[in-house]
Amino acid sequence: MLKVQSEIVDGATSKMTREDRLIQLYDQLRPALLAYLGGLGLSLSEAEDIIQEAFLRLLGQANAKGEHENPKAWLFRVAHNLTMDLYREGRRFEQPGTDGGDLLEGLLAQADSPEEQAIRNEQMLRMHTALGRLTQQQRAAVLLRAEDLRYREVAEILGVSIKRVSHLVQRALSRLAGEI
Repeated sequence: MLKVQSEIVDGATSKMTREDRLIQLYDQLRPALLAYLGGLGLSLSEAEDIIQEAFLRLLGQANAKGEHENPKAWLFRVAHNLTMDLYREGRRFEQPGTDGGDLLEGLLAQADSPEEQAIRNEQMLRMHTALGRLTQQQRAAVLLRAEDLRYREVAEILGVSIKRVSHLVQRALSRLAGEI
């Protein structure tokens, strides 16, 4: 029975078009990408623009060269690079001190009760403040690891060695543990 269901699912997946798989991937990764980009300090509108651009580039790459072996890592790398481009070129919509608070507030607005929302807001504020005290590379490394990316994938996204990623994550977690 399980084998038959697996074959049905595999058959349905193989019949999906490239665009269907891209939409499914978008639905799956959008929340994680939003959280990551918010952690890097982008507003909700900036993060949405970056995610849209990353997925458009993925579609373009897939049409030109075929599908990627690891689209999740590829999308995080493109989103990270686009974010760094925004910072380098000074094209941020918000002021440089903006901390992505509106994005986090939007994600927190889904709390069940006012008491739970207040508790979550307090926890998120403390975490966000602590994350803000990390270097940009430390913050990116921790946020990418929180998205369950391997050290090798994080190293590829950030353009550093695996040893450097290990060092960044270790230092960041030590700092966070001391502040939270």
